[in-house]
Parts: sequence; structure tokens; C-alpha cells
Amino acid sequence: MQDRANTTPNLDALRIIAACAVVVLHYSDYLKDEPAGHWLVDHSWHFNLFVDLFFVVSGFVIASQYLGKVRDFLSVRRFVWRRLARIYPLHLATLAFYVVIALALYFDVARTDNPARYPLSDLPVQLLLLHAFDGARLTFNFPSWSLSAEMFCYLLFPLVAVAATKNRAVVLALVVLPALGNSLYAYLTGNGSWADWINQGGAFRALPAFNLGIACYLFRDYIARWPVVPGALVTMLGAFVLLGSWLPEMLNLLVIYVIAAAAIQCDCACRGTVLTRLRFDRWSSLTYSCYMLHIPIATVVLTFGARYLAPHLPGGRMALVPVAIVLLAVASQLSLRWFETPMRRYLNDLYDRHLGGPKVAAVAATTESRR
Repeated sequence: MQDRANTTPNLDALRIIAACAVVVLHYSDYLKDEPAGHWLVDHSWHFNLFVDLFFVVSGFVIASQYLGKVRDFLSVRRFVWRRLARIYPLHLATLAFYVVIALALYFDVARTDNPARYPLSDLPVQLLLLHAFDGARLTFNFPSWSLSAEMFCYLLFPLVAVAATKNRAVVLALVVLPALGNSLYAYLTGNGSWADWINQGGAFRALPAFNLGIACYLFRDYIARWPVVPGALVTMLGAFVLLGSWLPEMLNLLVIYVIAAAAIQCDCACRGTVLTRLRFDRWSSLTYSCYMLHIPIATVVLTFGARYLAPHLPGGRMALVPVAIVLLAVASQLSLRWFETPMRRYLNDLYDRHLGGPKVAAVAATTESRR
């Protein structure tokens, strides 16, 4: 059977939809004192589980690109570097933005109602991407906790890849066992649903989803032969968005996993859906930018901007939400084109020249000479 796993329009469409849903979730919190904002808070809390969809997609994509290619120390080092080159520059840039705010607060140049969000003591774990393990609170650009969780999964991926090449069924166990371990720990400690772990245990929350993505890639031929129910993906996605706030959190998490698997099935079977016909996938490259920049944009527009402008605007802070959304769309495109992509290329070229070994360095030099 021909390998179709590199064509993922439905997964790509889900990625940008999930990022937009996370924006709705977080922006509604800025409006919770308004009736419409309060309604959104009550009916969008489950959108936080779209982050778990990111983890499934990440596992699938990483497996499609690197499975069978991380066999030794050099290949593992190259893999880790390339993942850092993708996620770390924007993380560092947004962290620097909030460090400037923290310094302004420290020297009484600015003020905030939430000073606990900007503790300089949290900088080491933020810089080392360890803030999804046991952080005391969400700080700085708080959605970046998922980068820490992703990095944990990336570091474990070479071990999973070695096990998968020997026996694909092992990966199924690596989906089930972490989920059972999380459930047992949550039950014994009384910490509630592990689907709600973020700064405390978020890395372990990500593991079953990431491994599920790997498993879906490994068994993609079987998944492609599943009977396709027309409209099932869009129906499940719509039902989750509209009705998920009335469902238990762990059931919602299961629904997210099923939605991700349904999108993978459609992609593996080369089936189009409403999502692909509407070409949502064309915006998928902006997913990471949108996800990482929406809170800094909110800080500028919905926090500092609203402090001075909202009292003079009809509708108050609500009137600034469209401004924040437009700025986010523009900033995401500028970031991808002029910052993230050049930085990723620069860092990858730097690695290939200095750490990739003689053969890789020779190829990099040849490529450079042809540009």
C-alpha cells in the first residue's frame, strides 16, 4: 500500500481550529466580568483539551518524519536540536517580553493586579523547559507549559522509536500504561482529573496523547481500511465544541482522542471533509505562532490597552477583542515569515556545519554554495 501519511490536510485543519479554540478560551477569561464573556467562560472551559489534540498530532507527525532515523547518539542529537530550533526561539522571545514586564514591575515603572505571574525566580525552569513538571503556578507566557510537555515527549521519542521498530504493539502499551498511571496517581493523591494537569504534571498528561499519535502512524494502513462514516469527523468536532461543557472532563479527553484518530483515518484514506473543502489546512502553518503569541497580544491589548482605552469605548473591553484578534493574525504571519523560519534555518545550518559531522557539514557547504 502506498504511504500517504505525509499528506495530512484534515490534521492540519484541526490544528488551526484547535489553536483558535484556545484563543477563544483564554480571551473569554479577560471578559468574564461581561455577560457575554461570562457565558463564554462557562461554555468554553473544555477547549483546554484541544492542547491534547496538539499532542496527538505532534506524535503522528514526528513519527512520520523521524521513525527509523533516530538510531544512534548523533541522530538523536540532531533530532533534539531540530525540535528545539522549531519551538525554542519563539518561546525565548515571548519569555523575554514578559521578563521586560517583570523588570518594569520590579522597578515600579508599571503595575499589575497579578504580580505572582511574573516571578524572576521561575526563569531557570522556563529557560530549561521544565515548567510542565512541578511548577507552583502558571507564569509568564503560560501556554508555553505545553512546550515543556512536548519536549519531554521528544526526549522519550528515540526510546519509543527503538521499541516500535522491534514490535509495533509495544506502542499501544505505551498509550495505555501512562494513561492508567496518570489515573492511578490522580486517584491516590486526590488531585482530580489528570486531563487538567498543566504546570503540575502536564508533561505526563501529554505522554498518552503523543504516543497515541505514534501508534496511529504505525498502524496507519489498518486505520485507512476502517469504514469511513461521511460527516463523522465534522459532526464529532461540532458536538465537542457545542456540547463538551456539559460532559465530564475525562470523557471529553476521550472524545478529543477519537476526533484526532478520525482525522488521521480520513487523511490515511485520502478522504476529504468539510474541513478540507473549506481549506482550513492552508492556515495550519500559523498554528504555533497563534498559540504562542495570543497571550502576549492579550497582555498588550486586553490588559494594558484596556486599562487606558476601555473606559472611553462603547462596550468597554469587549470592543478591543476584535483589535486583539486582528493583531494576532498579523503578528502570527510576521513571526512565522520573518522570525521563526529564519531562526530555524539558521540554527539548523549552524548545527549541520559545526555538530553534524564531516558528511553533513560537506552537504551543508554544498547547499550554501548553490544558493
